[in-house]
Amino acid sequence: MRLVKLTHPILSLDVYNETRMRISKAPFLALLKPAEAALIRDKKIGRAVRSAHYSLELAFVGRKRITELNRLHHKKNRQTDIISLSYFPRRMTRRMDTPLVGEIFICVPYARAQAQRIGQPLIEELRFLFTHGLLHSFGYDHKKPRDERRMLALTYKILGRKN
Repeated sequence: MRLVKLTHPILSLDVYNETRMRISKAPFLALLKPAEAALIRDKKIGRAVRSAHYSLELAFVGRKRITELNRLHHKKNRQTDIISLSYFPRRMTRRMDTPLVGEIFICVPYARAQAQRIGQPLIEELRFLFTHGLLHSFGYDHKKPRDERRMLALTYKILGRKN
């Protein structure tokens, strides 16, 4: 497993690759700046804590590991494309004790099959999943249709896509 640290003024990202597939880190670094801007614009990162530094961990994993994580965290004994663990407080009134806001686990074989099914390159699927996980790490969810629309719109904005 190899660690690569990618940093930006407000966000930093530690990337771990537990798979044998080579995955470029540059596409994920490129998402940090638009993600910062979107989080500030959407007031997830308020004025009082904007000078803080937030850290995320991203791990590319295989089928066995994602199934273990899904069983442990969601009580589901099956594979999934992504699991996001958020440590971001619901109400941000002061700096956090630790800069780690979340862990994102992406199952590369699952994402590859998903990308093939919808006809897009694997790297684009991985970027989409990472952005989705990043937003979950900062407290966004898609349980209600309105929240799902908002989260998807932000995802596309960060990715520079039209929805």
